[in-house]
Amino acid sequence: MAKRYTCLVCRNEIAHPNAECPYCKARSVIAEGASPRILGMVFGVMAGVFAVTGFYAKSFKAERSTRGQHHFEVAESLLAEGDHASAIKEYRNALSYGKEEPDYRLGLARALFENERYAETKNHLVDLRSQDPTSGILNYLLAQLAARDGLVDTAVSYYRTAIHGRWDGDTEERRLNLRLELVDFLQASGRDEQLAAELIALGEIMPDDQGIQHKLGALMLRTELYDRASSLFNSLLEANPRDHEALLGRGEAEFQMGNYLTARTQYNRAKLLRDDDATNERIALCNRIIELDPTRRGISLRERFRRSRVLIERARSATLKCQNPSGDAFVGPLAALPPDLASALESADKALAGPPGRATDEAVEANTLVAEELWNQAEPLCSASSPPDPPLVHVMAKLSR
Repeated sequence: MAKRYTCLVCRNEIAHPNAECPYCKARSVIAEGASPRILGMVFGVMAGVFAVTGFYAKSFKAERSTRGQHHFEVAESLLAEGDHASAIKEYRNALSYGKEEPDYRLGLARALFENERYAETKNHLVDLRSQDPTSGILNYLLAQLAARDGLVDTAVSYYRTAIHGRWDGDTEERRLNLRLELVDFLQASGRDEQLAAELIALGEIMPDDQGIQHKLGALMLRTELYDRASSLFNSLLEANPRDHEALLGRGEAEFQMGNYLTARTQYNRAKLLRDDDATNERIALCNRIIELDPTRRGISLRERFRRSRVLIERARSATLKCQNPSGDAFVGPLAALPPDLASALESADKALAGPPGRATDEAVEANTLVAEELWNQAEPLCSASSPPDPPLVHVMAKLSR
């Protein structure tokens, strides 16, 4: 039987071990002649398929984007018209075509908020804010949610982030409006300390609107920013000397700072524009305080001495009135005075006993100190009822500054 030999490459039969394999040779010839043409055809077909696929994919994506935008625009119109339920449906339709569009989710959150679906609103806003923490609108909406839930500190934090956050359009006017809204919120919440801080910040960028300036001036008075209030009202008066509200505001600011002469001047100017009982009462109180104050500039030493003695008499009388508000109608023994107050009252009696003595600076100072000590001890007792002597209260407050 004849021995058979095979090709080591293709395993087909060959004539002898060193013979060239006809099958491998044929394949080589076919490959060398056909590869460029076949490969070109293959690549051409593939390129065509990719082009067609890309075209359809791009067209599909564009169609989805167009449909999403259409639903979004319809939703925006419905929201503006107040049809919140229909707006929610359209926003959801928009999101079905563009889940990654933040404007669609923000619109949905706004519609949900208006529809009072607050839990859903918060979920969307918190998620969006995690992706964009400096967004002004997101922080503002979260501030409104927190304010609604009574979370004052959280709301204030969101408000402040919104004020300094990123906005589109007229950002300065928007920031001002947010500051004013925050001021209203703090006022309604009774947070006077935080309100004062916001008023100080607003004072640095004071708007030109006189109505807003009047409002801020009144709030400055409420939060005891008297010097700033006086300065603000004075600016208003420079622009309009006949501004009745500003005259009263500046008068009150100066009054609270103990500048009773300046306060009286402002009240008198306001009276010339509009004579009313409240202004007349304020003017009368200023006059009584000015007439009692022993430290007023321009008065003689003798007058200062006389007033210092009157101050002791008034402090003594007020103390006894606070000990026995009922006066002669009271029946029974009076409650004992605290030891320090009793001692201060005794010192006042000694200072008033006997002849007045010579009018000297030392005597004025000594009398004033006696009156101050008596009132300091009597004030806790008198705070339980209406002060029996308002001018005395204001003069003592001035002396303690």
